[in-house]
Amino acid sequence: MRSHRTMSLRTASRPAQGKRGNGRPGFTLIELTIVVALIGILAAMATYTYRMMINKARMTQAKTVLSHLTKTESIYYSEHDRYTDDVNLLNFDPVKYPYYQVSIVLDNDAKNFYGTATGVGVMKGDWWTITKDGQPVQADNSVFR
Repeated sequence: MRSHRTMSLRTASRPAQGKRGNGRPGFTLIELTIVVALIGILAAMATYTYRMMINKARMTQAKTVLSHLTKTESIYYSEHDRYTDDVNLLNFDPVKYPYYQVSIVLDNDAKNFYGTATGVGVMKGDWWTITKDGQPVQADNSVFR
């Protein structure tokens, strides 16, 4: 009888096998697939957020270039009593701003100006404007809005 009790104790203390069937520890294919899918979703979200932050930083360049344009136009106006649409006369260096191309349109016999920073390269589709008042505004139809 003793052997019978020992046998029943061994059977009772043995953990029940799960659905895996073979009793070996590890992960099922479904568990691994779910983990890989979650990692993929998180990576896609991180990449999207990273690109948005990079574009936002590049948009700062548009604001900077237009603010610089307003200052140089003001200096030119104080010296010549009119604005100019020639960026070379303003000592404006377009190499400093590789993501935006600047253009100027004069109005009211060169007493007003309208500056535009148009995105080039990776910023193509972005468009900013400024007037002599000095407030840069992004276009409503900008793809980076």
